[in-house]
Amino acid sequence: MAITSYNQTPYEIQRAAALFMGFLDAVGDGCHVLVVAASANGDSIGITVPFRNEGQTTDVDPDAALEAMMIITLAASVGGGAVIRTNFANETYRVCGWKLVEFYAKPLNAAEIFNVYCTDADGEPVPPEWGVEYVAAPRLGV
Repeated sequence: MAITSYNQTPYEIQRAAALFMGFLDAVGDGCHVLVVAASANGDSIGITVPFRNEGQTTDVDPDAALEAMMIITLAASVGGGAVIRTNFANETYRVCGWKLVEFYAKPLNAAEIFNVYCTDADGEPVPPEWGVEYVAAPRLGV
């Protein structure tokens, strides 16, 4: 099965939007990067969406948000996940992630996200990045 576009149901669109907003709300204030990826039978597709949260305001490119929601829909159907990397002023980072399954985001614990980040596409170990803290993802309120 190759990754292709398909008609999304209203439920899928609603769930993808809720998950997208849940990801943005889950990490609090600061500068972040959301990466969403879907994969099936060796094909993959992904998007990187920078965003900034400050209080009740989120600054995100609307076109990137729409594309991310489309990929969330696909990832929740065929397999995939989401990762958020938070940038801190002292050049350190915090990384957390979720596995997308049937339009729900299963939070990954610290060991799971470490394994995701420290394994290459061939399954070989990769040294962890300096200054990166791998943390358990919060549960989304959606």
